[in-house]
Amino acid sequence: MATPPRRDPGDPYAVLGVPATASDAQVTAAFRALVRALHPDAAPGTPGAREELDRVVAAYALLHDVERRAAYDAAHARPAARPRPAPRPVPRPDPFEPPLRAGPVRVEPLRGRDDLRRRDR
Repeated sequence: MATPPRRDPGDPYAVLGVPATASDAQVTAAFRALVRALHPDAAPGTPGAREELDRVVAAYALLHDVERRAAYDAAHARPAARPRPAPRPVPRPDPFEPPLRAGPVRVEPLRGRDDLRRRDR
């Protein structure tokens, strides 16, 4: 497999090959693709692959962390960067609700032994 082209080592977006507006999923997908291509077991003997892999891992560590990514974007003032949406809150179950809900239940009166005897006849 061919080694990806060399990128600017100072810009984590360029190292991963994603735009500054990339989502977390896009950053992770780019990281995984580059790790597969640059890993020493996948391409043994490729010169410079280890250094490039170290740059990719460092860039992913920076962009994957929300606080570090926001600080980097603020320090480098990217005009195209838009604010990332806040993660949706996870709904928590109400501790006072029963764990199961059931719909209407059909209720029939209990039959005694007399009812069973009459039915058998």
